[in-house]
Amino acid sequence: MRTKIDIDFVVAITPAQVLEALAAIEMLPEWSTYHDARVATRDEQGRPGRVYVTADVMGSSDLQVLEYEWTASRCAWQVVDSSRGIGGGGSFEVAAGTTGTRVRYHVEVHSRIPLPGLLMKRTVQRWHETVVQNFVEFAEAYPEPRDYEVL
Repeated sequence: MRTKIDIDFVVAITPAQVLEALAAIEMLPEWSTYHDARVATRDEQGRPGRVYVTADVMGSSDLQVLEYEWTASRCAWQVVDSSRGIGGGGSFEVAAGTTGTRVRYHVEVHSRIPLPGLLMKRTVQRWHETVVQNFVEFAEAYPEPRDYEVL
């Protein structure tokens, strides 16, 4: 079963602050109670590259390996391994807006769990709406971004 979710929202902070909050992967359980995460590798700027995640999928655990890619306006990830055969990926794309940062959240989940399509879509949609709401609160309370420039 393949499910796609797209949610647009605004956060009352700068794009750099949004990306900084997203890079704090160790704090992921604070805004996504469905995940626990541990960073395995980081890029030259200190942002997560490979991440080990335990995800709660419909009441049972899935151990996943995620690969992250970062740009100045995007954080994206792809599931490269899953103990339950779940695949997919997602992204946060950020852009400066007049009242804060506009964020486009996109997720694709590929699951072998046998559930009726409509039930799966509704469950995943509600789950991601909660994640987005929690992320907004987390990001707006997150500290100012660090300066990654080499001095």
